[in-house]
Amino acid sequence: MFELDQASQIFMAPPDVVTREQRQAAQDFILNFRKTRMPYTLCQYILENSKNDYSLFQAATTIKEAIIRDWSLMSSDSVEALRSFLLRYITNHITLQSFVREQILQTVAVILKRATLDKKGKSCDRLFEDVSTLISSGNITMQLVACSMLTSLLNEYSYTSRTSSVGLTWEFHIKCKRAFEQSDLKRVFMFSLQVLSEIETQPSPLSREATAFLNRILCIAEQVLSWEFTLRGVRMHTHAFNENPNATLKPPESWRDVLLDKNTLSLFFRIHQKARFNSDMAHHSMQCLVQLASLNGMIFSKDDQSQYLTHYIEGLLHMLSNIELQEHENFGVASIFKNLLLMFTIQTFISIDTFLFKSFIQTFTSLTCTVGRLAAQEESMHKDDTVFMESYEKLLESWTCFTKDISSLPPGTLNNPASEIFNSYMQCHLTAPDGIRSLNVDDSEDIDETEEDDRYKFSDQLSCIGTLGRIIPEHSVPLLSKVLEDRISLISNQLHGLQHQRDLASNHESTVNISTLHGLHEDLHWIILVTGHLLADDAEGETPTIPAAIMKYSISQAKTVDVNLTMKMLSSGGYKLEPSEECLVDSVIRLIAAVFRLCEVENQAVDAKLTDFLSPQVGSTVMWFLERWSDAYVLHDEMDYLEMSLALATAFGMDTEGVRWTVNFMLQKIVTTMSVWSSEPGLITDTLKLLTDLSEQSSRAMYLSQSEVLWNLARLESRQEPPVSTLSPDARRQFMKAMVLVGCSIKDSAQEEQYWKLLLHSNYERFLHVVESEGFKSGKEGSRQQFLYLLESLIGVATATQNSIATKMFQFMAPLLRHVVKAIDIHHNYADVVTTSFELFSEVVAKMLPFLNTAYSQSLYQLCLAAIQTFARHNFGRQCLSAEDEQETKFRDIILIMEMLTNLMSKDLLDFSKDDQPAGDNSNIDGATIVIFGLELIVPLMNAEMLKFPSLCSCYFRLISFLSDLHSEKFCTLPEQLFNNIMASIELGFNTSGTDVTRMLFESLLALATHSLQNSQTSQHLQGMLGHFLKVIFRMLILDNFDLSLQEIGSTTLFCLICCNQDLYKDLVNQLIQIQPEEYKQRLLQAFNELTPPSLQLCITRQNKITFKANFDVFLNNVRGFLCIK
Repeated sequence: MFELDQASQIFMAPPDVVTREQRQAAQDFILNFRKTRMPYTLCQYILENSKNDYSLFQAATTIKEAIIRDWSLMSSDSVEALRSFLLRYITNHITLQSFVREQILQTVAVILKRATLDKKGKSCDRLFEDVSTLISSGNITMQLVACSMLTSLLNEYSYTSRTSSVGLTWEFHIKCKRAFEQSDLKRVFMFSLQVLSEIETQPSPLSREATAFLNRILCIAEQVLSWEFTLRGVRMHTHAFNENPNATLKPPESWRDVLLDKNTLSLFFRIHQKARFNSDMAHHSMQCLVQLASLNGMIFSKDDQSQYLTHYIEGLLHMLSNIELQEHENFGVASIFKNLLLMFTIQTFISIDTFLFKSFIQTFTSLTCTVGRLAAQEESMHKDDTVFMESYEKLLESWTCFTKDISSLPPGTLNNPASEIFNSYMQCHLTAPDGIRSLNVDDSEDIDETEEDDRYKFSDQLSCIGTLGRIIPEHSVPLLSKVLEDRISLISNQLHGLQHQRDLASNHESTVNISTLHGLHEDLHWIILVTGHLLADDAEGETPTIPAAIMKYSISQAKTVDVNLTMKMLSSGGYKLEPSEECLVDSVIRLIAAVFRLCEVENQAVDAKLTDFLSPQVGSTVMWFLERWSDAYVLHDEMDYLEMSLALATAFGMDTEGVRWTVNFMLQKIVTTMSVWSSEPGLITDTLKLLTDLSEQSSRAMYLSQSEVLWNLARLESRQEPPVSTLSPDARRQFMKAMVLVGCSIKDSAQEEQYWKLLLHSNYERFLHVVESEGFKSGKEGSRQQFLYLLESLIGVATATQNSIATKMFQFMAPLLRHVVKAIDIHHNYADVVTTSFELFSEVVAKMLPFLNTAYSQSLYQLCLAAIQTFARHNFGRQCLSAEDEQETKFRDIILIMEMLTNLMSKDLLDFSKDDQPAGDNSNIDGATIVIFGLELIVPLMNAEMLKFPSLCSCYFRLISFLSDLHSEKFCTLPEQLFNNIMASIELGFNTSGTDVTRMLFESLLALATHSLQNSQTSQHLQGMLGHFLKVIFRMLILDNFDLSLQEIGSTTLFCLICCNQDLYKDLVNQLIQIQPEEYKQRLLQAFNELTPPSLQLCITRQNKITFKANFDVFLNNVRGFLCIK
């Protein structure tokens, strides 16, 4: 004991008191002490006599580890005696440090758990007796010890990360968990209910001791209600020891009597009203209510759900009507609504009492509006704690659950709630008189440019508000039109006033109220954000369409709408409707026209030289709106709709004057913005996104190509005049991409030739002028920046290249690429030149190579080879010594080269060229040859440190995967050193990489194994390497805990490796069986026999792979439980 105390003192001493060697020696002694055989008498002596807390902790730890190790050697009486001693020790030493007490109680829980299946020692009955005795003692310390006992028991049986790692099989843990659920978990809950009932009867406020006790009991109740019950037939290897933070309450039928008893719900609602004034305790009581709201599964019979929902809603509404929610309660209440709407169907809600359902909806609506207002205040104050915003988003998510099945509700059920929430949201984001947002803005405060844009930050909120607005378009659309038109009128008046002041004042000073102007800009920003989400969806990955509710609303006005008047209002920015005309105009188009009117006002301000008083943020929001809206509305395909609004078809449909005017209008807005806001990168980016978006769809690009506005842009590009010449390098790339995409849609050959001359000729000449200048050759900074600027233009051209223009673009690009190779040589010390150059090569290869004929392909291969050789000459021996000391951006050149090499193999996968001419003298050069040359440069760099960079790691293994799949024969004949290095990096990748990279590694091995079987003459080093990887994959899939999303590709790879190394596979199976305990050997042998039965031929065919995959799924379910331990 003395030695342990001394070692503990040294180990826990401050660093300035003991040496590193002394601390290491103390640690070694402690670790050796924990390996003592049958240490129970010694540890009991230490517990009773030592005064060192860390020694006590280590004694308890030693007992916990030893009891598992020595279990088969101990009798039932000795086990029970040890458990009794530990419990008695806890109750007799109430002043123990908490970490010592918790470790001793965890040891008791481990003993009880280990005895669960073989019944050695007493069951949990004795522990419950001890807990009852401690709680009835009235001593708060004893009561808290009792709570710790129950918590330790729950943790140990939970099959989560809180379960002790004691070297037992997964199967043992899951069986113990099942047994505990069947016999004792409900007892723990009933026990907590009993204590809660007793505390609930005590008068408020509770004493400090009662509060502490209630807090611990609520923790236990919360843990039980958050318990993830074991389902029948659970897969042993699924989510092993991973805790699900979103687990719903899904108990078996045996819990019906307690959980479906309305008194249980009533108790928890009453308890929360006692606990709610203590934030820590309120969290636990609220979480109990949240979990009870998620009750689902076999516990419900046919009519139980409706009855339970009725009782829950009654309790919830009663609680909310009698309290004023505190800040920390809001998120919990929002979670209750979310769980109720997720777990119970609309039909169940409809089945409850009509008055109760209406009260629920009214309360839900009122709460949403109230929390929304508080969230807006919280946002305006820039608070770090965003509980109201998080609660509001949770409530809006709950409304989304309602709206998904709105057709099941009685007509009009959600009309009033949707109107109230929509109105409330608008009020929170508008200034008076329509809104409540404050005008208190400190204009001297710099805007945080790193802050996330509202349209991304609040995208989920806005999406839900847009969805609710579509329930009542007859309300939301006119409302948005009105407030938008009012704000546009106000800002127009403000700007006219400014212009008038400037005309009168010789010093050009103004007395405009900046705060009012800022408020108007903020109003416009939010109105347009809401309008964009109301009128259109984010159609990423889907065909953009006009929302059905908006289409239906527009169609419903057809009888009263005057289409000619509607078109007049749309195309005349300043047209003001008479009151008698308002009902004659389509409301949807009127709202769109209001946004167009805002664009006109901005243009007028620019003409009046009032740009300083415009908002770049509003400009960005308008561009975002036009991009989102035009995707769905401009040149929509009428075949996508069962019904079509005549007004929308006339304004934005195919072959109409309306759509021509609209496209021209947007183009003119783009040009104006580029001219005025070149110093605002965010706004220019959004502007060019709109231009690119319009250009990417061929039908819209065709209208663009017919616009004189766009041809003027091409002429400006040819002459390099503003606004084109003032674009930033990044913007140049985007601009050229959009312009080239437009060129792809020009059908007239003469016009096309003229267009390409305007767009490309000046870039060609300027590029040659720069690279041939003495300043560039001598490394002058100005020439280098001009070169980079032109490279961005070329990258834009490359990224936009399509099949129809690939040859023409390569003819334009090839001479320039030769100069780029020289630039890599001249400016090899400048990372920006090297990386941008290889980015251009990568894009050219990706976008052009699949469409080039043999001769042009050979030319591109030669250029790529020259670029790599040049790079290699200046980067020989480059290394990364430590990933912690480097930035991934430092290796962007390597990443881009690997992307280029990967793209070089695209022609082997997709070759769209129509030229069948045989290759000339350079026919010996192909993509794979260049890839292998590149690998000889890159692979020596790929050490463990380099592979810690995620992007670099992903690019490297994608390249390896492509090469092994598309050119297995070349891969297998790589120089032995290079081959071994690649395979070593693959093995390293399995140990260090994420799911996506691991999938690529499996694919690489699968391709090599398949090639090996199909080509018996493969090299010896490949055969040996596949055998090595059979061992690696065998262990990984059978003994380790791996991502189940990889099971399909993993099992297929394992099967192919088995086919290549059948004898080795048998040896691995036999070795694994031999090291198993006797009770598992026969079971494991049977499982392997079923995995590869005689009927399964060990040759690679599609059917054999499918059969093995199915067998492997069953195999894992049968064996991982006893093969894997914790």
